[in-house]
Amino acid sequence: MKRRALLLATVASPAVAQSWMPSRPLRLVVPFAPGGSVDLAARLLAEPLGQRLGQSVVVENRTGAGGAIGADSVAKAAPDGLTLLWGSSGVLSIAAALRGRLPYDPARDFAPVSLVMRAWHGLLASPRLGAVDLPQVLAMARTRPGALNIASGGTGSATHLLAERLKLIAGVDMVHVPYRGSGAVYPDLAAGLVQLVFESLPVALAQSRGDSARLIAVSAPTRTALAPDVPTLVESGVPGFVTSAWFGVLVPAATPDSIRAVLGDAIREVSSVPDFRRRALEAGLEVVASSAAEFAELLATETRDWAEVGARTGLKLD
Repeated sequence: MKRRALLLATVASPAVAQSWMPSRPLRLVVPFAPGGSVDLAARLLAEPLGQRLGQSVVVENRTGAGGAIGADSVAKAAPDGLTLLWGSSGVLSIAAALRGRLPYDPARDFAPVSLVMRAWHGLLASPRLGAVDLPQVLAMARTRPGALNIASGGTGSATHLLAERLKLIAGVDMVHVPYRGSGAVYPDLAAGLVQLVFESLPVALAQSRGDSARLIAVSAPTRTALAPDVPTLVESGVPGFVTSAWFGVLVPAATPDSIRAVLGDAIREVSSVPDFRRRALEAGLEVVASSAAEFAELLATETRDWAEVGARTGLKLD
């Protein structure tokens, strides 16, 4: 009798697992403050995802330690599908490659569910530089090593890392000039005190609409619909330079595959809705909705790329 009960339980359990649906509201943890691009992207997803799952999805901002506090809270949460991480490169691939002290292991403590959205980066040039495209900029940098300045929103920021990667791949010597936030860069860029800066593509497009900056390249693999007339860094002579500010959903590593499958299917259903894609595009975000395996591959590739930058420059974020 006991053997029969055990056999029935074993046979029934996959079907029960496959029918999982959340029994109470979900938390989508954003490890950064409200109001920024990371938070905005999460809130675009939360409501329609909740409608697909039959429970509300509450965005919870847990800030501090460069995103580590919020990420760690998800790593240590119950693996029941009710606590999700709104992940980005800063708390995952960049953190894994360049931060030595973390309360969580970015590769071990999370299970990828789906990459959801991404925003490419744009390279802005000063209108006073006298170069109209990236090949001309690189030629100037090679002719006059150390003469060009490339600004960032601060040491260790994403824009700083992109600057270091450009210098490495293109083989040019430019001086990094860190600012306290990207907003302070633009008056100096317009005046020609600094010559280059990376920015997320939505911000770069806004800056380039006036006379203060010229958008000369984007970090997408092919030209993007957001800026179809702007060449990519790859076609401009910087091979392999493809990066994005991306956002995706992850869960604690021990979360059952069946729960992750339900969450992934729901995200992909939301991502196929034209209105959702339109709203994301209006915010400068391209909808991706990858598989879990594709997301995992992105994380591994980016971690290797940023580790190489760290190894060749000595850059650490601690």
